[in-house]
Amino acid sequence: MPGGAGFVVRSYNADRRDAPTCCDPIPDTFCEFLPMLTTPIGLSIDELDTPALLVDLDVLDRNIAFMSGQLRERGVNWRPHAKAHKSPAVAHRLLAAGAIGITCAKLSEAEVYVASGIRDILIANQVVGPIKTRRLAALAAESEVMVAVDHIDQAKAIARDAAVIGSKPRIVIEVNCGMNRAGVEPGAPTVELAQQIAGLEDVRFEGLMTWEGHTMAMPDRDQRIAEIRAAIGRFLDTAEQVRAAGVPVQVLSCGGTGTFLTSSELAGITEVQAGGGIFGDLMYRALDIPVEGALSVLVTVTSRPAPDRFLIDAGRKTIDPSAQAPGVLGMDNVDKVALSAEHGNVTMTGASDTPRIADRVRLEVGYSDQLVHLHEQLIAIRGDKVAAIWPTSARGRLQ
Repeated sequence: MPGGAGFVVRSYNADRRDAPTCCDPIPDTFCEFLPMLTTPIGLSIDELDTPALLVDLDVLDRNIAFMSGQLRERGVNWRPHAKAHKSPAVAHRLLAAGAIGITCAKLSEAEVYVASGIRDILIANQVVGPIKTRRLAALAAESEVMVAVDHIDQAKAIARDAAVIGSKPRIVIEVNCGMNRAGVEPGAPTVELAQQIAGLEDVRFEGLMTWEGHTMAMPDRDQRIAEIRAAIGRFLDTAEQVRAAGVPVQVLSCGGTGTFLTSSELAGITEVQAGGGIFGDLMYRALDIPVEGALSVLVTVTSRPAPDRFLIDAGRKTIDPSAQAPGVLGMDNVDKVALSAEHGNVTMTGASDTPRIADRVRLEVGYSDQLVHLHEQLIAIRGDKVAAIWPTSARGRLQ
């Protein structure tokens, strides 16, 4: 077959009587080569080509059970963010574990998940511009999509296109409680915006959302918890002011993995967006979140240029280290993992005969948000066997 192992050929003129068969030489003008997104179920991970993104199903399910259980005990809904896993298969697994819906960063991500059958989605970002507001209005006609705004002009544009389509998107106001990214200020500015949105006919005002992510940079645990409580306190107080102004507030959404154990304890919060913790990244475990590492990247040692150093076939195009550098599983003598575009350069604390050229090692993931989107699939494993293949269908959805 043209293209060799690992590729499939799709003919553009297959309906023609003289179309070449799959065994005939096919000119480039008649076909394209597409990477296969399948790996035989039951294959040993030792038989996989590298780099390969692995997710341990047993660990994943323990993390999911922990996060969903914590929120269930507190009486808070779970709306896990999907920007880390990028996979409808994972999203449906979370819904089966009790999530009420999911959170997305981009409209195009939400479109993928709606197409997979998920209806209740928060886009925790501003959707701006006529192309996007028309798409949002159309998406709202077939789902219960909810979107964040922080200015009346955003809400008016959404309402205008919703009126044309005949849908009625849900809206929450993003409140800036210390992150200093997007969001209207707490108190009177939020109250005024809520009143304006409530007066629009073609949208539904649902409530407020915030992200107390600025607290994750605080190394002192007590200081971090105190600021989470203070930030959410400002958020909850603002919600009461909105209600006092005569505008009902149904949704109060907040909380990422690094903060949810504290924010979900505060009375009044209705839902938490924590999602990345299902993978148990090094970043979250450093914040004392009791999750386990479920993701790893299987790589091959390609060179041993020095007794205390080896190279692997994975660089920044495989795993982005900018937020948190990866570790190496099962090796306690690693000093540093440095990544260039296509190479990983691992320095050990001293000379060692292992690993050898062609040996396999597994990288421990620092931050999955900057990893999974680089891969076309998640290879789900139980023990050392492939159990499932999950396409990352929402990767590259930036619009």
